Amino acid sequence: MQNVEGAVFDGRYLLKEFKGSGSFGEVWLAVDQQTGIEVAIKIYIAMDPQGLEDFIREFRISFNFNHPNLLHANYLEICRDDNNRPYLVMPYCPQGSASKYIGNITEDVLWVFIRDVAAGLAYLHSQEPPIIHQDIKPDNILIGPSGDFMITDFGISKQVRSTLRKSAAQVGSSGTIAYMGPEHFVNGYSAIKASDIWALGATIYELAMGDLPFCGYGGSMLNHGADMAELPEADFSRDLNKIMQICLSKETWSRPAAEQLAEYAAMKVKGKNPEPLWPEEQQPEPVVETAAPAVENNQANQKAKPAKSGGGAFSWFLAAVLGLAAGAAASLYLGGMLF
Repeated sequence: MQNVEGAVFDGRYLLKEFKGSGSFGEVWLAVDQQTGIEVAIKIYIAMDPQGLEDFIREFRISFNFNHPNLLHANYLEICRDDNNRPYLVMPYCPQGSASKYIGNITEDVLWVFIRDVAAGLAYLHSQEPPIIHQDIKPDNILIGPSGDFMITDFGISKQVRSTLRKSAAQVGSSGTIAYMGPEHFVNGYSAIKASDIWALGATIYELAMGDLPFCGYGGSMLNHGADMAELPEADFSRDLNKIMQICLSKETWSRPAAEQLAEYAAMKVKGKNPEPLWPEEQQPEPVVETAAPAVENNQANQKAKPAKSGGGAFSWFLAAVLGLAAGAAASLYLGGMLF
């Protein structure tokens, strides 16, 4: 059954405007004919009975979450007239998603964005067991009526995502690979909190620069020697650049916790200067000339000097090719949720 504008979905919701689609379904602005209220409905693909049971169980868990930076779904229904497709009914956010800020955002708004998204992630990560979002990107961050930012598509576990992928006729990346940290591209990866932080770092870069970091190949590029992404000094502060870079750290343990990020950004929003979350750069040690033979000096330099990464065109081409190969291995995590 194909949904079209003007149709009544599940005997209750007048479909008013198509808002977007992803690998797992579609989103509509609709009017609840029983109340006259505009709502957003997220209609998922059809699932088998076991998949529906898992989906409903997880909805019960996430329904109790209460945080100003999470978009709370009002309730879940199953459309029996449309091949048992589950759908969520949520508040409608007329200002849309953070995608509208891509390449067109001020630093002040970007600090608010970091504060709100990090606060929402800190709440999710504090649950027992922790809820790992696994798909932080501009499309999944909605703008509230007061200009605040709210995370959507949380509480969907790896198991349910796997069920949705199996049910999908076609799986597309929807750009999700660009927000995957380096740890996604190694054997034995499992979802961790630090992966959400890396995705937030990639999102910060995208909003600021209007383009994806690492050519859109995600953390696979860092695994193959790419240089760290940077924000131009002429447009953004050193502190913002450092925050983005520590979020994008190759090592998961080098990334800050969501709570730390939220507190730091909150201070910035207030116009204060918090303590840095990164080690301050140390002044280089003075060079001491020695009388060692030239051959020994060369050998010492070769041992001490790290290989330059991300330099020439060929190295970037090689990294991109390797990134594509790694992306194929990461297909288990593709097909992010809607928005």
